[in-house]
Amino acid sequence: MKREHKFEVVEHTADVGVIGIGDSLAEAFENCAYGMFSQMAELDKYTPDAHRKIVVVGSDNEELLQNFLSELLVLFDADGLLPIDVEITELSCGRLTAWVDAKKVDDTIEWLGPQIKAVTYHQMSIEERDGQWRARVIFDV
Repeated sequence: MKREHKFEVVEHTADVGVIGIGDSLAEAFENCAYGMFSQMAELDKYTPDAHRKIVVVGSDNEELLQNFLSELLVLFDADGLLPIDVEITELSCGRLTAWVDAKKVDDTIEWLGPQIKAVTYHQMSIEERDGQWRARVIFDV
């Protein structure tokens, strides 16, 4: 089942960024992940054929977000898996656990633009206002 993903693309000199939006911090993080990989491919066009669990730790929410997105990039770069959907099952006490549905990278994937190389702390922000979470992150391309 396809979920609605709420995110905004951030214009940034020579790089790209997204703001993940959600009713919870976990949903905002999930939407950052979707937004990150949607800059590289039209994710809704592909059916996942792999399922992975990831666990990351961090001393604060910013470090958790950076480590989470960086771990997804490792799945992409090292394991050849394009994350299509992510479900965070635990986000508390400096620990994040998520299940990733991914597509094995092959010749059927149509790339939209440059691949993301790294997740940065530059202009990163995470805030909750009126019950809405917004997580902003910039990526090196």
